[in-house]
Amino acid sequence: MFFQEADPENKLSNINRNHKKNPHNMTHRTEYQQIPKKRAENSTEANISEAYSLSLCEMQQMERVMEQLKQDLKASESRFRNVIEKNADGIAIVNKRGLVCFANQSAEALFNCTTEELLGQAFFGNLVVEVSACDLEMATDIIIPQVGKTEATRTRVVQTEVEAIRKQKANAVVEMRVVETEWDGEMAYLATLRDITDRKRAEERLWLYDRAIAATSTGVTISDATDPENPIIYCNPAFESMTGYRRQEIIGKNGRFLHGSDTDPAAVEIIRQALQTESECKVILKNYRKDGTAFWNCFSISPVRDRMGKLTHFIGVQRDITERKQAEEALHNSEAQSRAQAAQLAAAINELKATNSQLVQSEKMSSLGLLLAGVAHEINNPVSFIYGNLAHLTNYTQDLFDHLELYQKHYPNPVAEIKQEREKNELDFLAEDLPKILSSMSVGVDRICQIVQSLRNFSRHDDSQMKPVNLHEGIDSTLLILNHRLKGNGEKPPIQIVKQYGALPTVECFAGPINQVFMNILSNAIDALEDANSRQNCQEMLKNPSQIRIGTEVVGNLVEIKIADNGPGITEEVKQQIFDTFFTTKPIGKGTGMGLSISYQIIVERHNGELYCTSELGKGTEFTIKIPIAH
Repeated sequence: MFFQEADPENKLSNINRNHKKNPHNMTHRTEYQQIPKKRAENSTEANISEAYSLSLCEMQQMERVMEQLKQDLKASESRFRNVIEKNADGIAIVNKRGLVCFANQSAEALFNCTTEELLGQAFFGNLVVEVSACDLEMATDIIIPQVGKTEATRTRVVQTEVEAIRKQKANAVVEMRVVETEWDGEMAYLATLRDITDRKRAEERLWLYDRAIAATSTGVTISDATDPENPIIYCNPAFESMTGYRRQEIIGKNGRFLHGSDTDPAAVEIIRQALQTESECKVILKNYRKDGTAFWNCFSISPVRDRMGKLTHFIGVQRDITERKQAEEALHNSEAQSRAQAAQLAAAINELKATNSQLVQSEKMSSLGLLLAGVAHEINNPVSFIYGNLAHLTNYTQDLFDHLELYQKHYPNPVAEIKQEREKNELDFLAEDLPKILSSMSVGVDRICQIVQSLRNFSRHDDSQMKPVNLHEGIDSTLLILNHRLKGNGEKPPIQIVKQYGALPTVECFAGPINQVFMNILSNAIDALEDANSRQNCQEMLKNPSQIRIGTEVVGNLVEIKIADNGPGITEEVKQQIFDTFFTTKPIGKGTGMGLSISYQIIVERHNGELYCTSELGKGTEFTIKIPIAH
């Protein structure tokens, strides 16, 4: 195929024929004369045979290469089909007539149809419809919504939101991306479909919550707890109306800007202590509006924590109770007044009752921050989408502003309609505030990444060799995971965690197993405290709150970690068996008897350390861990 073939058979046959012409009865002289001729013929035959062998070998080698290429092509096609089928997004290929000619498994799940039901369907109209109006373009005999083009020549890209018509299910909002492709030798369209129904619902819920806060008559502020100055990052219209300040004058300031020289120092100290201890508080203090007039503020703050228990914000609820304070002062001075004033006092009392009901309602609003934390957990899925597009959004926004500046530079005197619209939309403010909003969003996304990193610190599996580890990070990660068990509820108060950390160097150890030891010991301490609380009433639990103390220090060339609880303690008999395999004091189905046994092996056998327990009935239990700093 790729070379000129020799004809060895004809030449060899000719040689054979020549050889047959020599009779066997020829004389010795005649044979002797033909010896040179025979040698020449034999040499020619050998050359031809060698060329034939080489040509045949090359052909066989080429056949093997062709077979390998076929196998590679088949494997490549199999991998490509597997990627398409396993793609989480729905993928459909539509021919020029708008009919579906291919659909993957995700597309089947999206439309709630089998592939057989989808094939041949009119894609635009029967399966997807436009959510909102957009530009249309006619391409051959099919209408395609045209929303963008790639830089590739004649390659169109369509990206829009459509409504997927689902069989026997409610329709779904879908983000669709269409590009031109080829199918069976003809031009076709590849449509990628992503279900964004949940994301849209989450956005609607957030908008609803924001409107609810904005509509309330109680002043609400949100402060950044991660900043030492606790600046206000949000205030509702009621707070603006109450103080006389505009939102731009409030954002970034600490709540102290409302205080005056006669504001009660004791109330201010209560607020300061609550901020330091990350707890709730409620005080009544004298504040001043922007115009200098004083008003009495019933102020309460509530800490907001993320789903891992980390403090992120403080919710402040303000209620102007100036009239109530005036009524209270009137009550204190009413003893010397006549019966004529009694009616006025009765009216003031009724007004106080109404105000008190409003205060109860405002307390309910203070828990809205906790609800927002739960909503943040529910919208965690689209965070990765937001994170991946923030940088692009920032760049695109800057490009738009640069483009706008060019218009302003070259067209400084726009028409009246454009000028009026610019003033109406406060374009200068938007240009200044939008980058700040994007920066704030980036900070929020980074915070979520930090929480995920904390979980990763706990679940490290790099146990092939010892590495320098910060034990405090391991303890904190474990507490973060167990935070849901440490929190209180309506039936029991929270378990207090008292950290008495010393200055520890990094310790050479297996990080994962060490974290497992912390988990086992802390879980047992929580179990013991919960068991003790189950036999106490609420007053007894409040009188003697559950507590876990964690202390660390360096003792010589060892690191010592002590984890103690104020639970009921254990007997001497139990203490002698506490590290035995399968020994447990918990009910059947709750304990396996393996946790402390494994912990003992990790500390003593794998780290050449010590693990022992000291306890006394009625005085709690303490576990002590000692491991070398370096091995």
